[in-house]
Amino acid sequence: MSTAAVALFLPMTAGVALAQSSGFAIEIGPGTDPYSSTRIGARVFGTATDPAASFVRGCQGAMIPEASGAAFEVTDRMETLAFTAAGEGLRSLVVGSPNGLYQCALADDEGFVSTQLAGVAPGRYTVWLGGEEGSTIDARLFASERAVSAMELFGLNVARLGEPRAGRFVFAASAETGRQDLVQDGVLYANTEMRPLAPESCWGYSQFDAADAVLTLDEDGDDFSIFAMSDRDLVMAVVDPSGQVHCNDDVYQLNPGVTLTGAAGDYQIFVGGYGQGGDGSTYDLYTSVGAPAFSNAIVDLDGAPRAGTISFDLSDAGQGQLLATGPVHAFDPVNLLPMSSDCRGYTDLSAPDLVMTLDAAEPMISLYARSETDLVMAVRAPDGSWSCNDDSFELNPGLSFTDAQPGEYLVYVGAYMSDVTGEYNLYASMGSPNWGGAVPAGGSMAPDSLNVTAEPTVGTLSFGPDTLLDPRIIFDIEASTTEAFGMGTGCAGFISPSQPDLVIDAQSGLPQLMIYMVGDVDSTLAVVGPDGQIYCNDDFEQLNPGVMIPNPQPGPYAVFAGSYGGDGGLATLGVTIASPQWVMDREH
Repeated sequence: MSTAAVALFLPMTAGVALAQSSGFAIEIGPGTDPYSSTRIGARVFGTATDPAASFVRGCQGAMIPEASGAAFEVTDRMETLAFTAAGEGLRSLVVGSPNGLYQCALADDEGFVSTQLAGVAPGRYTVWLGGEEGSTIDARLFASERAVSAMELFGLNVARLGEPRAGRFVFAASAETGRQDLVQDGVLYANTEMRPLAPESCWGYSQFDAADAVLTLDEDGDDFSIFAMSDRDLVMAVVDPSGQVHCNDDVYQLNPGVTLTGAAGDYQIFVGGYGQGGDGSTYDLYTSVGAPAFSNAIVDLDGAPRAGTISFDLSDAGQGQLLATGPVHAFDPVNLLPMSSDCRGYTDLSAPDLVMTLDAAEPMISLYARSETDLVMAVRAPDGSWSCNDDSFELNPGLSFTDAQPGEYLVYVGAYMSDVTGEYNLYASMGSPNWGGAVPAGGSMAPDSLNVTAEPTVGTLSFGPDTLLDPRIIFDIEASTTEAFGMGTGCAGFISPSQPDLVIDAQSGLPQLMIYMVGDVDSTLAVVGPDGQIYCNDDFEQLNPGVMIPNPQPGPYAVFAGSYGGDGGLATLGVTIASPQWVMDREH
């Protein structure tokens, strides 16, 4: 007599009863976690004795005896229930439902077979596996909410793939021509999990009956990239000629790309969606030399810098040397620069914004920029290494270089979002960035509530390049309940808006104007220039405020002194073009 048995080999759900079919059934129900579907695995052994056609007309092969079917007890209604089997010589699978109906699914030439039921009612479902008459069945059987793919059981067999859906292509990209278009408006298929390709790095869904495209390299070459773009969140997998799988999700926004060693051979490309389902979405597929060229822009490191070439000035860099003021250009992705790190944001790659030269090695220098726009910055050091930054201080970028080598520093300034406009001030300093002395280009305008034309409380003083001694004025900060918060960037505390405390008449030719204050209380400053722009600071040095204005316009600068708490108190205000003297002798 022929016998058959069902034996557990891989239970995937805790708390599920497992037993042989003789008087027992394996319980299965819908998963409680929407991100982890139910799956139960079993091993089926037996001899194929009963004609498959006696179960379902037209079904092929012979089945294990009817009494030895694998029984599954569905405990609650399931939206879908799939039965998947794989084994050498397997020809068919039959499912019997509680309502007495049977259905047959035929296996492929690898011995893989799968069928899926929809709207599954509770009750007992029995599965029989079949092969050639008299053959021994030894197969894996899965009951699951989602069908198990052949790729998950056997791995991806490139030799069994059909013709690529979007065609075959020969690599022809170069550094001179930029990227090569492979597919435009390709139809996105996102049906089967990509995870089995490489569980640690592949996620999302694609379709694996064929590759979306095949790219051929005729000979070994430089590193190159394959990447895709779409309005939908894409994923990608590439199988290289050695069979190694390379996966990516979001290398640039929601678009995937992989960078590969240029080995000759065929590259199988699978484009998919992070979420399941095609929904009519399309994608564009490209290749390029080096990093993914998500823009057609050509990087020209030798282009004439837009703001020129400027030398690092040791005398100015102590408080922050203003290198350049310029417009923000933000239309090429920063990560197209030849750097190893991932840098977000956009700039103009046709040339650097500025080249700064350093004549001698320094222990540490910094490059940093301020703007009303959310900036990013990338810098190439003299040794060819790249660095990038987004938000070092608020929304402003800054980079520090220890053991800074002499030579040229190529500086690219851009914005975090594409196609935004604005202006930036770019600075260099010894040591760390001097954010307190940096002001945004095109800064805030003073509100009408500040009466800048009123007679100042203390008086007016003239200050220019020929001023022999830096002025230092001792006076009382008036108590106030008028908030400076919101008047402009960096404005804080409480000031008296009806009249300035002091007016500084700046003469032409000043490289910078530094106004600072030491108070007996936590002090704050607001300075309004002759063009109506307001400059504010709270804590430049500990609790002492300072405002540094590079290349100041000649004319009156109205100074409103205040305290953070509004209480007022004694203070000493200084004006200089050099380093502030924070410790002041008030008796002189």
